[in-house]
Amino acid sequence: MLTLALAGLRLRWASFVGSFVALACGVALMATSILVIAATSGVPDQGRQRFSEAPVLVMADQNVDFKPATGDVQPTQVPAQPGLPAALIAAVAATGRTVEDRTFYAQLADGPRGQVGRAWSTAALGGYRLTAGAAPATDDQIVIGGGRPEQVGRQVRYVTADGPHTATVAGVTEAQPFEHAVFFTDARAARFCPAVGVLAAFGPADAVRRAVDATGGASVARVLTGAERSQADPHHAEVGSRLDGVQTPLGLSAAVSGGTAVFVVGGTFALSIAQRRRELALLRLIGATRRQLRALVNREALVVGVLASAAGCALGAAGAAPAARWLIDHDMVPAEFTVPVTWWGLLVAASIGLLTAITGVVFSSMKAGLINPGEALAEADAERTSRAVLAFRWASGLLVLGGGIAALVLTARSWPDAAANAADSLSLLLAIVAGCVLLAAVLAGPAIRLLTVLPALVARLRGRSAEDAGGIAWATARQSSLTAFRRTAATTTPVVLIIAFAGCLLGSIDTINRSQVTEVRDQLSAADLVVTPAGTPGLSRAVAERVRAVPGVQALVITPTSVMATVADGRALVPFRAATADPTALAAVDRLPVVAGSLADLGPDSIVLSRTWPGSPAVGGQVSVRLADGTPRDLRVAALLGTGAEAVQAWVTGPNAVTGGVGGPALVSRIDLRLLPGTDREQATAALRTAVDGLGARLTTPEAVWSAATDSTEQESWNALLMILGLVICYAAVTLANSLVMTVSDRRQELSLLRLAGATRGQVLRAVAVETLMCVAAGTLLGVLGTAISVGGSWAALTNLVGPTPAVVPWTVLGALAACCAAIALPAAVLPAALALRGRDGQGILRGAAGAV
Repeated sequence: MLTLALAGLRLRWASFVGSFVALACGVALMATSILVIAATSGVPDQGRQRFSEAPVLVMADQNVDFKPATGDVQPTQVPAQPGLPAALIAAVAATGRTVEDRTFYAQLADGPRGQVGRAWSTAALGGYRLTAGAAPATDDQIVIGGGRPEQVGRQVRYVTADGPHTATVAGVTEAQPFEHAVFFTDARAARFCPAVGVLAAFGPADAVRRAVDATGGASVARVLTGAERSQADPHHAEVGSRLDGVQTPLGLSAAVSGGTAVFVVGGTFALSIAQRRRELALLRLIGATRRQLRALVNREALVVGVLASAAGCALGAAGAAPAARWLIDHDMVPAEFTVPVTWWGLLVAASIGLLTAITGVVFSSMKAGLINPGEALAEADAERTSRAVLAFRWASGLLVLGGGIAALVLTARSWPDAAANAADSLSLLLAIVAGCVLLAAVLAGPAIRLLTVLPALVARLRGRSAEDAGGIAWATARQSSLTAFRRTAATTTPVVLIIAFAGCLLGSIDTINRSQVTEVRDQLSAADLVVTPAGTPGLSRAVAERVRAVPGVQALVITPTSVMATVADGRALVPFRAATADPTALAAVDRLPVVAGSLADLGPDSIVLSRTWPGSPAVGGQVSVRLADGTPRDLRVAALLGTGAEAVQAWVTGPNAVTGGVGGPALVSRIDLRLLPGTDREQATAALRTAVDGLGARLTTPEAVWSAATDSTEQESWNALLMILGLVICYAAVTLANSLVMTVSDRRQELSLLRLAGATRGQVLRAVAVETLMCVAAGTLLGVLGTAISVGGSWAALTNLVGPTPAVVPWTVLGALAACCAAIALPAAVLPAALALRGRDGQGILRGAAGAV
């Protein structure tokens, strides 16, 4: 059977080109994805880091003991680390020399956004060396990391969490890749940030561990040595977070590539078996068993899989470096990121490719084994569709699509917050796409009839038949597309996959993004002006104080914090995004989506929660939470909000907001402003601009904030979607072109018959082109239908969650993709047809008939 399979591949190589290309591309992408995921599984050695010269580090790691509903007590890290206790610092200092690290926000007027302040005593731990000037001797002197020699002796302005300051540059050091630092005297740094986040110890490691264990142990600090020391470097954590963020879209890309490759291989082999029905029947007639036919098809797939996997691994290894550059160019990974090529990664990709090839032909091989030799040889040339096949397509398609629609309805009613998260709703979107693809074959005919109903109606009004609506080419194309079930399905299905996948994914993501923008717009609907950071990570207290001092303006100062709560029926304790604000200003300036209760009831003993909060709290009820530093509190629910998962989930007052600790005081995220009645807008605006000038703040309008929110959400989504969506479109395009080439190659007799009946060569090619466009249009219509279902489900859930919000259908993208499908399909159908008609005028059919006689 292997020899026969190889012979069949040599004779029908054109039929397997699409499977080979699709599988090779799939293996290449899977190989590249596996190699990149392996490279992101651990943070690479960054070389010199913040604490490279310290042999032992004691890192603040405050935990709270959480006992889940089932299981033992679990230490859970708190979001706001209060710093190392004084007793622990003294105990470790008794083991040898120590250096206290205090890191806080400090940014020069022209400094980068991530600039930090540190004590000069910690500079040596990271290998900093002065290139000009001297160390800071007084509180009004600083040293700039990576500064220029000409800056020494100059007066500079800088901003910290408490406001603006001026200092003299005492010295500058060479630049370091892991941070942008400004160094102060140890006393000055201690006033800016009282909390000690890391303690560098130079005593024996065992003695340091004993001292830590005696003063709190693992519940308050961790002892790091060797390679573990990199965990204390914020740059290490930042790189790790960025690498983790790449793994999800890469994993989805690999999964989509595998699933789409199964679809492509299965569809190609199914079409090949349909074309070889009489050939396989002849093998059955001369004694081949059903098992041998199944083995023949499986061996053909195995050979294609081996060759495609080998080619795909080579392409994947070659694509590792370009993939790394693409991720770096899109700022998804650090500039030093590299992807090593490992043999095990290529082996895994090749194994998945072989498994994909075998899986893709399971049903095709079963179908081949069911061929009846006598029935197949007696079959006429006219295509007959099996009722069992139609029933299976209807049942499977309606089951998957109906299940997806039911899940969308259930999500919209019971768990609308799941629809606000793109990752959580992806499975529902894929179910809608899968249902549309399964139904594409049986709905292609009705879709073509619907698309051609207007010309047919016009023809009937003129007293002519529907077939005469658009001339001979139009009539031939319409009848051919309606009767050639297999060819129409092979052309329509890839188009449905392209349009439905792009529409469902982009439409739902855009609808989610627009709902987030809607939340911001509704929240700011009563605000007149907004103060936002300008090139800084947040706003200082001085900005808030100066803005509050402007007469005729009511300011809502929003400071981020966290609140911890139990989730999953008490199985875990997780932090939620929260904010602190003055209750009076919160009710007067912003318009939060209150669905129950009142913001006026927010006080020191209460909390405002999103209605998606775990446990479904009720207004007036008590909730047990932990503040950002782990302090337990029982608070009364003052109000419930209809907010999405990406918005603030809880609002608290100052007594319940922990906004300081390691890293210094928290920065204000935004200040919303409302002009009081009788206030002159121009005067107030001028006073506010003067108040925030030079403090890293910008006075803007609510409209500008909405636009910025739209741009940021779209950009964040696009990079991840590009890796997934581009792959599916390429795969489906390969399938579309390959299917058309395969089907047209078997239409030589049909095309020659049209020539024999009197049609010109141009009319025949126009009929092929029109038929192809009809199939593409039908696929586009069905894809748009799937998009409407998906976007409608997301819109219903988000409307239930955040209130009225627009549904977004990416019409421009869908139109462009439909045009691309047409541009791919037309040459793939017309060129082979033109080659088939070259030098043929119907005489071939007559010679064939005479030979048969």
